[in-house]
Amino acid sequence: MTGPRPSVLLLTQDFDPTVDPVVHALRERDAEVIRIDLSYFPQRMSLTATDFGGDGGSAGTRRILRHRGREADLDALTGVWYRRPTGFAFDDRMGEAELQFARNEAMLGVGGILRSTDCLWMNRPDLDSVAELKPYQLALATRLGIRVPRTLITNDPDEVSALLRDSHGPVVYKALTGGVFHYPGAFPSGLLTSVVGAEITEHLSRVTHTMCQFQEYVEKDHEVRLTVIGNTYVPVRIRSQDSETTSVDWRGNTGPMLYGDYEPIPEDLVKRVQLLLEELGIVYAAVDFIVTPEGEYVFLECNPNGQFMWMQHELGIRFDQLVADTLTAGGRFTRGEVTQVGY
Repeated sequence: MTGPRPSVLLLTQDFDPTVDPVVHALRERDAEVIRIDLSYFPQRMSLTATDFGGDGGSAGTRRILRHRGREADLDALTGVWYRRPTGFAFDDRMGEAELQFARNEAMLGVGGILRSTDCLWMNRPDLDSVAELKPYQLALATRLGIRVPRTLITNDPDEVSALLRDSHGPVVYKALTGGVFHYPGAFPSGLLTSVVGAEITEHLSRVTHTMCQFQEYVEKDHEVRLTVIGNTYVPVRIRSQDSETTSVDWRGNTGPMLYGDYEPIPEDLVKRVQLLLEELGIVYAAVDFIVTPEGEYVFLECNPNGQFMWMQHELGIRFDQLVADTLTAGGRFTRGEVTQVGY
């Protein structure tokens, strides 16, 4: 006798090629797939939460999502993938004050209804918002015994000047966010990690404009992009030092990415990463490491919503199957024994 049919809610924008293969993998598992964007609310989607009609207990509670003639019982969900949805879209006839009120009401109402679902989330947005705080990540990794680059985060030019004066090696600037600029009428452009040159002394006052992150440059043998899906670890070795365009930041790649042979990460590091992710409370993460010429792993960052599908296309790793397995497993997620997957 089989259990109930899995039901999975995918919260993402209309065009998201990372989600499409996962949808196919879910349907292969006979899962009910509800794919929506938060921009559908409130004009194309409705949400209802009520305990009227019952005795005030759980038996009378309903949480229902309706869209395009479909009705989904949120209490029957097996899993939710909070991918990259866009914001609510309200009636453009509203004034600014009404829009602000409606937006605040929607954030509390929609967020509260979705948060009250008792299923696996990959990842809950409230946990994502904390997990994205890079200074907190670095402090947590250090506390757990994972090496991180020496770091200065400041908007004080004098602090930066002192760092450059006293540093015994190169220093890099690295954005705390993804470093993406959205200029009107142009494609988004990225700000890559870069080695600080002598020109910074002429422009040091610009540090006052916002928080700036500077780190020691760590010598690399190669880098590792570790994708964590539940308790499955997929470490991919990136030969960043084989090309000048990727030597400082492998995102600067202009040709085919160069990969090394599969190599599992050390078990001691697995245990520390598990503790890190448990502290952050997230199910999915893309974790980046430098591996030094001496073989030491140096933690760079943990992205709770990092990309991975390009590695499926280039290396044949079935991330779509791993995500689908996690979302249809049922029950709340707990960190446990780790399986490392190669390529």
